[in-house]
Amino acid sequence: MINNPIFQIIMDTIPNPAIITDGRQLVRANKCFLDFFNYKDLNLFVKNNSCVCNLFIDNSEYFSLNKINKTTLWTDYIYKEKNKQIVLIKDQNSQERVFELSINKLENDTSKYIVLFTDITIMRTENKVLEKMAYYDHLTQIYNRQIFNKLYIKELENFKRYKDELSIIMLDIDHFKNVNDQYGHDVGDQVLVSLSKLISNNLRLNDIFARWGGEEFMILLPRTNVNAAYNKAQELRALIETQKNNLPFFTASFGVTKVIKEDDNNSVFIRVDKALYEAKVKRNDVVLISE
Repeated sequence: MINNPIFQIIMDTIPNPAIITDGRQLVRANKCFLDFFNYKDLNLFVKNNSCVCNLFIDNSEYFSLNKINKTTLWTDYIYKEKNKQIVLIKDQNSQERVFELSINKLENDTSKYIVLFTDITIMRTENKVLEKMAYYDHLTQIYNRQIFNKLYIKELENFKRYKDELSIIMLDIDHFKNVNDQYGHDVGDQVLVSLSKLISNNLRLNDIFARWGGEEFMILLPRTNVNAAYNKAQELRALIETQKNNLPFFTASFGVTKVIKEDDNNSVFIRVDKALYEAKVKRNDVVLISE
């Protein structure tokens, strides 16, 4: 059937890129597929590309050959998984496009598959934008309070399961209202951004940093004892106090505590808030409350 010229005509009516393959070589491709890669016919494509699967860009978010055993055909893998796979491919202009793959065996030749490529680039981009809006503070571009709470619950579960130490730091910019009143809210925003960048650049990759609200911030430090957390808070306090930029001088106060086995989803925040409150009595200070 696939050798029938009418079959090619039918394939060319499909508005999305579509191919017939045995997992190693292309047998047929529709016009939309060839146009995407800027080839006049299938022979030219095959001459330059042994398999379309080699064009799947290796990326942790998407399917590629590196995700499967070298002895497994990509078509067999996707078909057996019964889940649509997402791939990243560059078009003729070297622009990255995201496709969702749909695959089925041919009824009259089960050794071959028909693969349909659905372009979901716009949808994927919009989803990433929405995800960023949901997870990140729009001004400072660090985590917001909502996602911090979710990540804390996850780390709390890990703490109770694996008995690793877990510490938390809460900080607040001293006299921030005076900055806004004296210099304006635009400068106040710049102070928040500057502090966020400074702290982000001085944390580990697995540390979780978020804007808690207003001029308050939280730092969660997995696998960190409370003394190390206290030292980190002192380090950050000194960095903030001595940083040089064109912004008004400001300092910050820090509260530090450790997570204990009796903690629930709120108790540690009450304790670290108390530590911060005591630090703000003196200002530009760090106070530790163990439990």
